Amino acid sequence: MAEAAQAQEASAEDRLVDLDTHYRIEHFLRYEARVLDEENYQAWLGLLDPQVHYLMPVPRNTYARNRPGKSTLSDMAIYDENFEDLRQRARREETGLVWLNDPPTRHLRLVTNVEAYVGDEPGRYRVHSKFILYRSRRERDIVYHFGRREDELVEADGAFRLLRRVIHLPERVILDKNLNMFF
Repeated sequence: MAEAAQAQEASAEDRLVDLDTHYRIEHFLRYEARVLDEENYQAWLGLLDPQVHYLMPVPRNTYARNRPGKSTLSDMAIYDENFEDLRQRARREETGLVWLNDPPTRHLRLVTNVEAYVGDEPGRYRVHSKFILYRSRRERDIVYHFGRREDELVEADGAFRLLRRVIHLPERVILDKNLNMFF
């Protein structure tokens, strides 16, 4: 049993990206966080692959007997979007007519605990990270979101693009007025 665990651990280690690629992936994630903080949505959309899938499932808080495969609960998502959906949301933000952002909302994103692995195909990478998203509006409307992300990046011509993002918030009930943001 211990040998199987060691073999599995060794194969995972073999699939880690090299240090240079890891640095470039971390830089990509930091840059993405900055352009979102600056509300530069056109630059952010340029970081997305046209086939992007952006997903935030609703966390399940169920007993073991009701877990997937044992109940009729369907998978639900807060976000389940493609490139066109994300572009439409970004364009809406840029109109200046979103009442929620008047006065402007301020965001600050921190990305940490980045783990990068070689994907199943050349030029693809699986990336796990944790994040903190701070959002403030007016004097007392302050919200923090903590979570983790599972990303798939593709690399073409020396540049990364986000192909898939799954966002996991640990709370089953999110105590926020809205989730009008990108994670």
